[in-house]
Amino acid sequence: MSIFKGEPESRGPLAPLASRVFFAIWVAAMASNIGTQVQSVGEKWQMAHLTSSPLLVALIETGTTLPVLGLGLAAGALADILDRRRLLLATQVFMMLVAGSLAALTFFGQVTPMRLLGMSLLIGIGSALSMPAFQAIVPELLPRRDLGAGVALNSAGFNTSRALGPAVGGFVVGLLGAGWAFLLNAVSFLAVVAVLVNWKRPVPTQDLPSERFLGAMKVGFRYVRHSRPLQIILLRALGYTWFAGVIFSLLPVLAIHHLRLSSSAFGLLMGCVGAGAVSITFLMPRLRERFSANQLLAGFSLLAMTAQLVIAFVPHTLTVALCLFCAGMGWLATLSTVNTAIQISVPSWVKARAFGAYQMAWGGSMALGAAFWGAVAQRFGLAAAFALSAAGLGLTLAVIGRWHIQAFEEELDLDPHQDAPHQPSPIPLNAGPILVQLEYRVPMETREAFLEAMGPVRRLRLRDGAMRWALLEEPEKSDGQQIHFVESYLSSSMGEHLRQHHRNTNADRELLASAYRFDTQGRPEARHMVAVQEEQPSLMQKIWH
Repeated sequence: MSIFKGEPESRGPLAPLASRVFFAIWVAAMASNIGTQVQSVGEKWQMAHLTSSPLLVALIETGTTLPVLGLGLAAGALADILDRRRLLLATQVFMMLVAGSLAALTFFGQVTPMRLLGMSLLIGIGSALSMPAFQAIVPELLPRRDLGAGVALNSAGFNTSRALGPAVGGFVVGLLGAGWAFLLNAVSFLAVVAVLVNWKRPVPTQDLPSERFLGAMKVGFRYVRHSRPLQIILLRALGYTWFAGVIFSLLPVLAIHHLRLSSSAFGLLMGCVGAGAVSITFLMPRLRERFSANQLLAGFSLLAMTAQLVIAFVPHTLTVALCLFCAGMGWLATLSTVNTAIQISVPSWVKARAFGAYQMAWGGSMALGAAFWGAVAQRFGLAAAFALSAAGLGLTLAVIGRWHIQAFEEELDLDPHQDAPHQPSPIPLNAGPILVQLEYRVPMETREAFLEAMGPVRRLRLRDGAMRWALLEEPEKSDGQQIHFVESYLSSSMGEHLRQHHRNTNADRELLASAYRFDTQGRPEARHMVAVQEEQPSLMQKIWH
């Protein structure tokens, strides 16, 4: 059955490639990702030869992913309020210049461990700013029925790059040196830049002024704070990547200093992770037909845990290669499931911010986890680090595995609701804060049912941007047959309040209708009041503006 309400089945796993723009971006992104993996091999190989410290080698992974922790939500806000095409162009050119600078430093023999970490941090900043925008443009390129297949193809393309890139990187580093690996990465960004320059992206039209950056970040934070389904998705991703990410942070130390591998063999070993991910891509549709998303997450977490235990106690090259293949299967299955869950459960107006929060959870756990496992390996040894990470993965599954991702089990209509929110108001769009009050007249016998229905309404108002919410009862206006309630919530401005109306999806309107029907007149009466602006702002304004 289609995961989208009212939509026909996807036309097949390759159907998204019929879109010329999607196909072009998909191929260009794959080429760029191969370059990124080539650079990753060069960075880790060079750092492992500059120092024997497991911590410093692991910090390469931290430098690449740490910016996601600090910039994820900000990057999502930028992608939601700016032209995503221009944002992507700027970030790709920035990363191309950084990779080219690192290549030049390497050719002139000026690379030190700190400079290498600094350059990896700058690449991480560019990647952090671009990832939410890349994720959020997928629905712009494909019809809803092909969205799941598009996400799967993106994952397959990324993991094909992860399989090919390290092998190419090992060959380039072994034959030509790390500098050429960095230069190859710089050139690979040209493919994405060329496609983005030629993409004629339709500019969305709107009657309201654009959101401001800080306001957009606050709204994104409130959405994450009050969306329980999204919180569960983020926690599942965070728990998995913290413990399973040990593979990426400690593999260079294992391969170079314990297995004594050459650069080419190291690249092939890293490619085993990508090969495992690519192999499971073609099995995922069948597995999703037979098992629920939560069963798949549990099964692949157990597979990753087993692989890490075997690496800890049987550190031989062929055994490690097989375990990395299995770890790659678990990595793709888990993160593609999480990615698709966000795509189908978050409305378009906040999708990039949701992916920004996801990138913060994923990137933060990878970055801090890499430093943590590097410190554990340096203090207690590699075997202890892999064994403890496997135990932690099992414990995490036991603790949070009971929190099910509902996105694949509930069909939500996330199309924007098209009805006008209310009559035009004389309040200027930039005036605020705005206090909205809705008066309900509820029959006495339905009091408890009404209060229960208002629980989801509270979460909806706060999730879509309200700063405060309250439900009040007026005993003086109540009588023996009816109870008088007032729903009250605060918006930062009239423009923001109108945006909240436009953010309502059809599913949200159904939820509101289920609460409104308790009113004896079928719909509560609404009032909008604007705060009087004073020379000295109130405490409320200082907090929320």
